[in-house]
Amino acid sequence: MKTLRFPLLAAALLAPVLPGGAAAPALPTAETTLSVLEPVEGACEWRKFEPLSSASQVLVRLPAGCQGGSTALSQDGKRGAVRFWRGAVSMPVVGKPTFPEPFPSQAFRDRLFLVDLVTGEAQELPLPPEGELIEYGFDAQGRLLGLSLQGAAVEEQAPSRVVELDGTGRARGVGGGKTPLRALGFAFQEGKWTRLEVKASSEVLGTAALELRKELGERSIRALDPRFEARDIEEDGVLDQLYELSPDQPEGQWAEFKSGSHSLAVWGTPFGNDMLATGLVRRLERGKVVALPSYPYRPNDMMSLRTRGPYLLISLSDSGGHPRMYRGNKRVWSSETARAVTFWPK
Repeated sequence: MKTLRFPLLAAALLAPVLPGGAAAPALPTAETTLSVLEPVEGACEWRKFEPLSSASQVLVRLPAGCQGGSTALSQDGKRGAVRFWRGAVSMPVVGKPTFPEPFPSQAFRDRLFLVDLVTGEAQELPLPPEGELIEYGFDAQGRLLGLSLQGAAVEEQAPSRVVELDGTGRARGVGGGKTPLRALGFAFQEGKWTRLEVKASSEVLGTAALELRKELGERSIRALDPRFEARDIEEDGVLDQLYELSPDQPEGQWAEFKSGSHSLAVWGTPFGNDMLATGLVRRLERGKVVALPSYPYRPNDMMSLRTRGPYLLISLSDSGGHPRMYRGNKRVWSSETARAVTFWPK
């Protein structure tokens, strides 16, 4: 092994749900039902979407572009949140991205919306009063939580630099040295953010320093994390086939992604004690290495791999853009416009 350093539903009427309007009929949750953000005429629709039949329920239409969009869902499925953040973009491991994104304009604003998924009403919320909001979601009691990061006092004496974190313990675009940070946890209640927790943190640890983070429920930022549980590939015949595919960059190694009936060989690149999935992926079938059809990603892309039953959902990590869904060796759905694409929780 080359190792380097490093189901169908009847079609539904597509009717936007607007604040003050009647909610669209609920779309049953099938095995393949997805949560997607879709840009429509300068707005962004959060949809519950079944790709095999194209049945779709618009949950809410928000007055924002979908760039930088992410979602969170309460445990009872009655409330949701959508955030638009310039930091929620897909970054390649090295080199140029396969699907480059336009740089956010000066008019781009960091925005957070609380959505009533029963009525379709949306309320724009202020951001937490301290630090930069990194991660958000609902706890088991249905409270909307927000986790932010703030530079410690000593940072003011150091040269300024851009720090991008995604709340999962991964830092991107960070220079040398370690800047001390404070992680802060808030709950939105009675119309305002209430601070519940403060912890010392770092660029690598991020919001993971907070105990409150363990209470966050379903959210796209977690589902779109590129980290995966890597298993060793031990069959020599398989390793010989994979060796011929090994790239010079990014640095990494072949590892197996195993989930249910799915077995994939993934070129993983290390990040601390974790392994990040890249776009170099092959199916493993009875000792053979098989390429997925109409597969556009490259080794330098950073990917999210998720499965449900016989289906495999692959998208760019973090943004959840340019998704592809496969069943075995058949591609059953793809999109070049949807973002924050994840399986709808059952």
